[in-house]
Amino acid sequence: MPPESFSLLIDEAASATLAAIGDGQRLIEVEFPPLPISKLEDSSLSAYDILSANLQFALEFAKRMPMVDGAPQKVALTLPDSAERQRAAKFFGDDEPFPGTQLWSLNGGDETPEAFSPMALFGSIFKQGSGQVIPAEWCDMHLIVGASCQELPAIQKLSELAPNKPLVCFNLKLDVLRGDLGLPAFPPKTIHHEFLCRVKPVYYLRPRSYSLSLSVPPFLIAYQGVLYRRYPEGWQTLLDRGKSSFRRIELADERPNLGTFKSQLTAALKLADEKAAASAISSAGFKQSTWWEDDADRRDISKDWRL
Repeated sequence: MPPESFSLLIDEAASATLAAIGDGQRLIEVEFPPLPISKLEDSSLSAYDILSANLQFALEFAKRMPMVDGAPQKVALTLPDSAERQRAAKFFGDDEPFPGTQLWSLNGGDETPEAFSPMALFGSIFKQGSGQVIPAEWCDMHLIVGASCQELPAIQKLSELAPNKPLVCFNLKLDVLRGDLGLPAFPPKTIHHEFLCRVKPVYYLRPRSYSLSLSVPPFLIAYQGVLYRRYPEGWQTLLDRGKSSFRRIELADERPNLGTFKSQLTAALKLADEKAAASAISSAGFKQSTWWEDDADRRDISKDWRL
């Protein structure tokens, strides 16, 4: 079942990541809500608040990486650009917030404010990776935080420049970013077919809330569930019963698409009226899969994102 504290969650995410790396995986996704759901729904919450939480969790994640030759593993905590890296340095109070963990950027590496280039600034404004993508040659792992859809090509380039080093996409909401691919002024869908499909979710905890309209009383039902995966275990569909209690509905080797996940939850609802139950299941059966879940043209070069 999902952990009851963020401390245990980071322990499990680190353990799952190390297990995947041990099995030869180099492109890794770790995804979980960085704040309690009640706070994430607060309209006063800013993007900087979420980034600050993710930075703190990323640092705790880096601290849990094993020692190498008696010294802390070298982790490049990688921000989208130099401006974000400098902002993170102010947040932590240092460019090296933990021994072995140093701040880095996709566009500009570890350049200082004095060396901040106009081209890197141009790249950060238009979010098209105009600054040069520089891998951290000194690191054992790239841990990427705070990147948007526009930085996905730069992340892909980084993986090509350092193919033997683990690259961890940390709370980037890749599912949301995939949905923007192909839109005007956004990167093309080939980013998923050629790169994101190779990124394996080794720790994935994604709550989703739904409401269901019925043709009979009570007419409207609110319910929620969690799609949960901890490598090397399978994918669990969990119905949220409240007070940190869950009921496992399904365990699968392959990641269910969004429509299947919702249907599994809906079918598990204990509706007292048979007519209401039939109405609910019928409503949930409507196709809700996305283009990147369907892969209708068989363009994905890998199924790692599903497994």
